[in-house]
Amino acid sequence: MVRVLLFFFLLICPTLAGATERPAQLQFADSLQAEGDYYRAITEYKRFIFEQPDSSLVPDARLAIASSLIAGKRWQQADHSLEQLFLLHPQSPEAAKGRLLYAGSAYERGNFGLARQRYRTLQQQATDPETINYTNFRIGWTFLEQDRPQKAGKTFSLLPSPQKMTLLKDVANYQALPQKSPLVAGSLSAVLPGAGQLYTGRTRQALLSFTLNSLFILASLEAFDNENYAVGGILLFFEAGWYGGNIYNAVNNTHKYNQRQKHQFREKIRSQLNLRLGMRTQTPWISLSYQF
Repeated sequence: MVRVLLFFFLLICPTLAGATERPAQLQFADSLQAEGDYYRAITEYKRFIFEQPDSSLVPDARLAIASSLIAGKRWQQADHSLEQLFLLHPQSPEAAKGRLLYAGSAYERGNFGLARQRYRTLQQQATDPETINYTNFRIGWTFLEQDRPQKAGKTFSLLPSPQKMTLLKDVANYQALPQKSPLVAGSLSAVLPGAGQLYTGRTRQALLSFTLNSLFILASLEAFDNENYAVGGILLFFEAGWYGGNIYNAVNNTHKYNQRQKHQFREKIRSQLNLRLGMRTQTPWISLSYQF
């Protein structure tokens, strides 16, 4: 995802396409960034800003610094860098592009609530339908990432067809994913230790749970049968822990199974969805298509 954000930045920065027109210092910084040497690239961009503070390329350098910070997962510094760009160059094309990165960085770090807030702010400032469509798409994904498919579907329904129909179908399939019941798993393991683990597909855990509980139960029964009540009580005490842990483990496995199913489905959608971000004149645009 970090590389995707960087790729988006390279696409939306038209000045990079004409690298021959850029000062050598910025070309060098661009090459460092392209090689993944983000911190040295940041130093060169900052050097350019320091040496040529009145250059028309200063906003471009600030945007490049922010994209490098995002690529290096230095989220707070990236936010600060973008906020400086908005403050010092509010009407520049780079500020408009930076707002996409600003929301995208929150999404990238997994702060979906913050990302949603930033996409909505961007949407309120937008006047063209393409930017509005893009922000609705991203807002819908923040809901899906938080396992809120109804909210995601409601947001995706604002998109134009055929993207809307495809995404709504994906949301419906997401909601219809087979799920394991925690109640069933816990009940099975309560009746027969290991049965709940087998229900969730954890064969080794099922075998281990059944073996341990069986051994402790048999050992405690044998101790009581031999009138060795102290040993039997101790064994039974430990067995109670194993038995309770066996039930808890079975219930926990169902939650893990369900979350894994949802995560894999989201990854499948991402692999099928081809999202391209670019820039026509000063207007951001997106193109959504599916690959099967």
